Amino acid sequence: MELWTVGNKTILLFYVVLLTYFSDREPSRWLVLLVLIYASLNLALHIVKDARMKKALLFAVLVYAIGCAWKEEPNFVLLLPLNLCELALLFAGRQRYPALLAVLALPGFALRGHELVSYAFIAMLSFVNHALIRQYMAKTIRQEDAIDRLRRDVQRLTKKQNDNDEFARTSEYMVKLEERNRLAQEIHDGLGHAMTGALIQMEAAKRLLDSDPAMAGTLLQNAIGISKEGIEEIRLTLKNHKPLVEQLGLNRLKAAVESFGMQSNLRTSVVHEGNMEVITPLQWKIIHENVLECLTNAAKYASATAVNVEVRVFNRFIQAVVSDNGKGAGQIVKGLGLLGMEERTASVNGTVIADGSSGFTVSTLIPYGGG
Repeated sequence: MELWTVGNKTILLFYVVLLTYFSDREPSRWLVLLVLIYASLNLALHIVKDARMKKALLFAVLVYAIGCAWKEEPNFVLLLPLNLCELALLFAGRQRYPALLAVLALPGFALRGHELVSYAFIAMLSFVNHALIRQYMAKTIRQEDAIDRLRRDVQRLTKKQNDNDEFARTSEYMVKLEERNRLAQEIHDGLGHAMTGALIQMEAAKRLLDSDPAMAGTLLQNAIGISKEGIEEIRLTLKNHKPLVEQLGLNRLKAAVESFGMQSNLRTSVVHEGNMEVITPLQWKIIHENVLECLTNAAKYASATAVNVEVRVFNRFIQAVVSDNGKGAGQIVKGLGLLGMEERTASVNGTVIADGSSGFTVSTLIPYGGG
């Protein structure tokens, strides 16, 4: 904004010089010095950063221009409107446009003829320039305030997210500790007591082995029975705590699809139907890799905004369908991605079908031995 003001002042100063030299009146012999002093004061005005010093310099420029117009060169009065408007900007918020117009009009009462016309024209241009600058400054201030609010909101949300992440990590850690403690307690109460009882039985059998072999055999048989029960209890405990294969595969697929959607600004959804228990870990791996390949293609080439993933288990085969709402393709060209999907699926005797007639849809069909 200062460059704009300096440019306006420079143009106006050249105009005053030219007007003075080409007027009927003989220019003052001190004109060059007066112009240089005026230019120097204005340069100092834009160099100084302190607000009070800037106001003092601007008052000095106004007094200097008025003195030059009164004593030496009347055309200096044409420089007043721009300086008056610049002074008004320093007091923005404390003055109104009508008051500024009244101040700009005062020097005009001392002018006549073409001087009055020139002054009125320059005063109006200066006033319009002043109004535009004030509007720009107000807009800039509003934008800076909005940016500050957004920055504060971002900082607040970032802090809240960090706190939530920390709380989630702490909660996850506590859940793991509680689960480990519970599992350790179950093993201690189950297997620990069983092994202790079996050990006591075996120690007693060892002592009776020579004096009472029959009793020793009975005790050993009891110890064997207790050990078997303890091992079976451990097996049941681990079985109860181990996640089901279908839960691991489906949850992993949902998490991967949601994560990809957030990173690529795609709306994603995952639906399933049928008995997910029949899907083996190898089949889940192939479905997972094929789905991610389809998501990548949708984000890169399809110009899609939404992708839907469907996993269904039918009587004899498993179907995984990935469909988007993109531009589709009239002719399917098999690139490395599609060929890789076909190779992976063929390893389990499956097939891949691609359709680009309405958006783009890729279906993975994998057979299984269901009844």
